[in-house]
Amino acid sequence: MASIIKVGEKWRAQVRRKGHQPVTRTFDRKAQAERWAHDVEGQLRDGGFNDERKLAEFTIRGLIEKYEEEVGKLRPIGRSKAGALSMLKRHFGDTALSILNEAAVVDYAKRRQAMGAGGVTIGMEFTYLDGVLEMARSLWKLPLPASPIAAARKNLRYLGLIAKSKKRDRRPTPAELDAICAWFEKKARQRIPMPDIIRFAVASAMRAGEITRLRWDDIHEADRTIVIRDRKDPEEKIGNDQVVPLLGDAWTIAMRQPRGHDLIFPYNSASFSSLFPRACKALEIEDLRFHDLRHEGVSRLFEAGYAIEQVALVSGHRDWKQLQRYTQIRARSLHRPVVRQEPPTQRKPTTTSFVGFKVRRTAE
Repeated sequence: MASIIKVGEKWRAQVRRKGHQPVTRTFDRKAQAERWAHDVEGQLRDGGFNDERKLAEFTIRGLIEKYEEEVGKLRPIGRSKAGALSMLKRHFGDTALSILNEAAVVDYAKRRQAMGAGGVTIGMEFTYLDGVLEMARSLWKLPLPASPIAAARKNLRYLGLIAKSKKRDRRPTPAELDAICAWFEKKARQRIPMPDIIRFAVASAMRAGEITRLRWDDIHEADRTIVIRDRKDPEEKIGNDQVVPLLGDAWTIAMRQPRGHDLIFPYNSASFSSLFPRACKALEIEDLRFHDLRHEGVSRLFEAGYAIEQVALVSGHRDWKQLQRYTQIRARSLHRPVVRQEPPTQRKPTTTSFVGFKVRRTAE
C-alpha cells in the first residue's frame, strides 16, 4: 500500500508490498506523489517493477566478471573480445551501473584516447560492453535503461573518439611475392616453410589461423577438397566447419608437406604475423601484411572468372556483400583479347518459285 505525507514543503510517497523493499520518492506537489505511487503499485502488482537501486550494487567490473563466468562455461570467449573486456575492467571497472550514462561513456573514450587507443579499438570495446549490458538487461533482469553507449555514439563519432576500420586495398605484386619468398629461401635456419605458406595463403584465400588448423584427415583426395574446422563467422564460429576446394597451387603445395604430424602446417599462426613483416622491412616493401594475401587470393578468383557464389564458397563469406571489402580487382585485368571478325561475304540473290508467288533467297 502507499502512504503520502508532507515533509516541509515537499510531499513524500512510500510504497510497501510484501516481498519488496519499501520504495520512496519525494515530489514538489501532492498530485505528483499520488500519481507516482499509483503507477508503482500497479507495477509491483504485475511483476514489472524495476528497482533502480539495484544498479548501485553492481559495477562494470562485476558485471563483466559475471558475464565471463556464465558465458565462458557455454562458449569460449575469443582473444580480441577477452582483451577488450580486460581493458574495460581495468579502466572503467569501478563505475557503478547507477551512474553509467552518456557523459560517463564519453569520458571513458577520452581517457582511452589519451592512452593511445585508436577510434576502432575504442569502438570495439564499447560494442562488447553493449553486449554485456544487453545480457544483463534481458537475461539477468537488471533494471537498466536504454543503452547509454548507443545514445552516445553520434557524439563519439562527431568528436572523433570512435571510428570504423578502414578498408584496405593493398595487394602484393607478383614481384613482391617473389622477392619475399626468395628472402625466406635464403634463411637456412628458418624452420617454418614461409615460401610455401605464402603461396598457399594466396592460392587458398585462407586466414593464417585456418591454415594452421588444416588436418590431413580432413582431405578428400578424389575431390581435392578439405574441411576447415571452426571457420570464422560473425554469429557462430564453434562447429562452423566448411568444405572448400584446394584450387590450383593450393593442392600441390599441401600435398608436398611432410606427413609427420596430424596438421598439414603444424605451426603457430602468430609466427606468420611476426616473420612476414621482417621480410617486408628488409626488402623495403611498405604497407603489406600477411592478411593481405587473403585479399589477393579472393581478388584473383574474381579475375579468373569465378562467379560470386563460387568465390564465397572458397572464402567462407556468407554475406556476399562482404566480398566487396576483399575484392580489389586491378583495372588492367579487365582487358580481353580483341577478336577480329571478317566482314560478311556478299551473297548473290536467287529466286525460288512457289505456287502462287515468288520468294527471293540468298544463295549459300
